[in-house]
Amino acid sequence: MNEKEIQSFSLSRLLEYHELRPDDLYYDGCLIASRVDSHCDIRSDLFRYPIRINALALVFCSKGSITLTSNLTHRHLSEHTLYIHFPGSILQVDPIEGVKLHAVICEEEFIRRINVDLKLLSQLFLQVERQPLLHLDDEQWMEVTLSFDEIARERNLYRDDAYSIEILRSAIRMLIYKVCRIIDHHAECPQPTQSPLSPRNRQEEYFQRFMSVLAQHYIKERSVGFYAAQLNLTPKYLSTLIRQTSGRTASEWIDDYVILEAKNLLKYSTMSVQEIAYSLNFPNQSFFGKYFKNHTGQTPSGYRMSR
Repeated sequence: MNEKEIQSFSLSRLLEYHELRPDDLYYDGCLIASRVDSHCDIRSDLFRYPIRINALALVFCSKGSITLTSNLTHRHLSEHTLYIHFPGSILQVDPIEGVKLHAVICEEEFIRRINVDLKLLSQLFLQVERQPLLHLDDEQWMEVTLSFDEIARERNLYRDDAYSIEILRSAIRMLIYKVCRIIDHHAECPQPTQSPLSPRNRQEEYFQRFMSVLAQHYIKERSVGFYAAQLNLTPKYLSTLIRQTSGRTASEWIDDYVILEAKNLLKYSTMSVQEIAYSLNFPNQSFFGKYFKNHTGQTPSGYRMSR
């Protein structure tokens, strides 16, 4: 694999590198798979280098342990833990031995097609974005296990008719909502009491829209004005909404995304600092260097040398 740039993979492209096994289930943009001990093929050449996976992945560890790096942060999965991989995040996996994993990898369109409430999903996931590793208690683990068993049973009984398809969709949908309940429990998120038209709910909706637009455009756009225009708001009003909702300014969110991308490229790619500057839409290397040092206290070259 070319190390020059961080490779991006959709679920379909990922499957080009990893052939489905008899016990795997791929359905309409969703992959459900288990890997046990020496049969874990995640050690293949694909994961020797960091890759960007453009899909939502839920990884459950039921035996042993595994260490992975996600967006520069090391995560250690042990028994009865859940790791949530957010679309567009960069992933690298250490060698695996004696581990049993269950993974659910979903494209966003699949989640829409099975009628999962994306607003609820995004609201919950924002609360665990900075700590996407959750330990499940015995009851939560049993609930998840029951869903995997039910999905496996439906896969084995599958018939090419409308009933089997809807049963399978419902089983996957139930698993996703069980994960939502687990996240809700860990985040201790209170149930919303406001009416749908309350000011607080409108602020949260704008925040979610801002984060969605930011995830699409941060590599090329760093202006609050650009994001305000996308949401048909003034920059001042957008900044007020974002601060009130998240406790951080819109500029801080934008800078965080840009700096994280820059760090990933400096650490994992062999692109020159100048190439990274241009890839992130900076006018020149000097401007990028000042921006990076202002936010990290290090020059890009200094950060690369210290990794």
